[in-house]
Parts: sequence; C-alpha cells; structure tokens
Amino acid sequence: MSTFRLAALFCVVTALAFASDAAPARAIPVFAQRYALACAACHTAIPELNAFGNAFRNAGYQLPPAVPRHGTTIVALRYNLEYEAEPAAGTRRFSPAASVLADADIGRVNAFLHYSLGAGGAPGGPFLGFLSTFDAHTRTLLRAGLYELPLTQSPGQRLDSISTYGYFATSVGQNDLDLNAPRLGIEGERTVGVARLAATLAFGEFKGAAYGGKPVFTGATTTARRPEAGIFATVPLGRSKVTLNAALLDGERNIGLPGRSIFADGYTRAGYGADSLFLRDRLDLSLQQWLGHDNDADGAGGQLGSSGGYARLKYFVTPHVYAAARYDAAANPFVKRTLLFYAGALVAKHARIVLEDRVNVLGGPSSFGGYFTIAAPWPFGL
Repeated sequence: MSTFRLAALFCVVTALAFASDAAPARAIPVFAQRYALACAACHTAIPELNAFGNAFRNAGYQLPPAVPRHGTTIVALRYNLEYEAEPAAGTRRFSPAASVLADADIGRVNAFLHYSLGAGGAPGGPFLGFLSTFDAHTRTLLRAGLYELPLTQSPGQRLDSISTYGYFATSVGQNDLDLNAPRLGIEGERTVGVARLAATLAFGEFKGAAYGGKPVFTGATTTARRPEAGIFATVPLGRSKVTLNAALLDGERNIGLPGRSIFADGYTRAGYGADSLFLRDRLDLSLQQWLGHDNDADGAGGQLGSSGGYARLKYFVTPHVYAAARYDAAANPFVKRTLLFYAGALVAKHARIVLEDRVNVLGGPSSFGGYFTIAAPWPFGL
C-alpha cells in the first residue's frame, strides 16, 4: 500500500471518528421504531453487529414481551454504492445496488426478508427470507427458509469490509457452492452453558450476489444431490476473552456439463479458529482456517483439495469507527494471497463508509476502493 493511501486512510478514519461521535445515530426503522432503539445498540457500523446485536439476532430478532413496542414501519430500503479506483475489466468504477429489508412479528414467529432489487446486470430476487422462532426457556432458535450459515463473518450481518473473507467465497472445480451462499432449508441454534451450538440442513441455495453483479455462466449446472448437513460451535475459553470456533459441512452435488452426463461430487468443508479481545475490548484479533475436500468436482474422477483462511487485527477508534489489517488466503488449488488495510465508520443517521486498500501478496496490481451504505424507512415517514 502506498504511503499516500495509508496517510489518507488514517486521516479519513480520524475525521469519521469525530463525525460519528457528533451525529445522532439510529438503527434502520424496522427495529428502531419497534423497540425505540438507537443504532448504537446493535451495530458498530451497519450492517456489522456488536455484542448486543448478535444477541438480538440469536433471539430471533425479538426482545422479551415485557419490552414495549412502538411504530408501524416494517420495511426499509438499503442503498449501496461501491467505488473502485482501478475497476476490473468489464466492471464499472461506480456500482450502485439497492435492496429491500422487511421484518414483522406474527405472534412468536418472526418473518424476515432481504430482497435484492438487482444491480450490475444481476436480476432482482430474495437473498434471505425465513421464518424463525425463539424459545427463551431452552435458549433455542429455529429458522426455516433461505438463511445464511452461522459463520464468524457473513455478507449480511457481520461483513465489515468490501472484500469477503479468505475462504468464504471459494468454489472448487465445477462445485460453485461457497460458504457465503445462503442455504435453503432449516437451521437450529442453541446456547448450552457458555457454548453456542448450531446445526443446518440445506436442500438448496441462493445463486448470485447479495448486492448485484452480473452472473457469470460457466456452462455448468449444479444442484444438491443430497441435503447438506452442517454443525457449528462457539465456545469461550475459560474466563479469558478468547473464543474458539469450529464448523463442519458435508454434502453432495449433482454437476452437469455441456455434452456430458451428470456426475456426483461429495464434499466436506471444515473450519476452526479463535477470537480474542484486548485493550478493554478495543483491539480484536481473529484467526480462522478452512480445509475442503471434493471427491469429484471436475468430472474427471480426481479428488480435489482446497484450503484458506484469514488473520485479522481490528482496532476500534470509537465503538462505531474501526481500522483493520487482514491477511486473506485461499487455494482451490489455485493460490490467492491478499493483504488488506481498511477502515469503516457509522456516519450520519443510517449510513456507513468503508475504505479499503488491497495488496496482492503474490504480485500483480493492488487496488483501492470505497463503499457507502445507507438505509431509510419506506414508505418514508411511517
């Protein structure tokens, strides 16, 4: 990263820190009006969740019945504008995208929808859409529909940068099902003591990008041959501020190539990692490694391995302004290594800005980009 970009990034973060402290902050109206919350209650910088936001999500987006409810808005519009200083061939320097976020309580059931309006040549369609219910006595969350895997990072709830993390967007051969893709099926999560356990059973998946991007047709068609089963665990390590996590996915795909018979690819994905907080929770260190195995992802009968992960060091200038350095790695088996320097901040009422500098460790051009996200009630004024 150039000295100029590093200095500029630092200056912008400092300015945004003061702006964030001075600006009155509120959450998107779906939850803000319902529970009279401020965005500071759930977010560091939208859409990334803080500890309370994660707890709110883990409870099925519902607070106890004794908490008063207000307002009528159940729909919000989210607008995203990405800027790339050196856009890749066939892409634009400025890429706008928009989506609809909707949520409603139906008794003890919560209904959530994230509908992409399409951008960059991508068609509109649901990115997430599920029903959930939470049992406070057993501390169990159940979901059915189109949901994200309960990863340590996710494009909908925990992504704090422009680039997706390490292995999460990696496909292998003709198997295009990556970790970031929302699954269609059922999910259960439960808190047992200090540990949080989750299980998923997926019969299908979302194909496409959450915020637009023209799909690239490779000629292959892929569907689930049998349901994908997943287990996830997050466990604090004693009384320290270290949290360990592990995950395992197992499934099988039907893959069809032009002029060839459909073949089956049985696959596994296993991940493990740790998170730790320092300096009164202002410094966050996160590490994760994934290993994958495909029995036949290319149709040639050969077994393919994949791997990747990330290491991230993140500092919160304020609770809603952060700067981070991250090392991403992936191999499928083609190797990719990237070093990222980025900063994000919650600004104005419902908006965040992210700036990111990416260095290709293996050589090749570096790149610089920015991301602006804003959410607002719709119809406006409800």
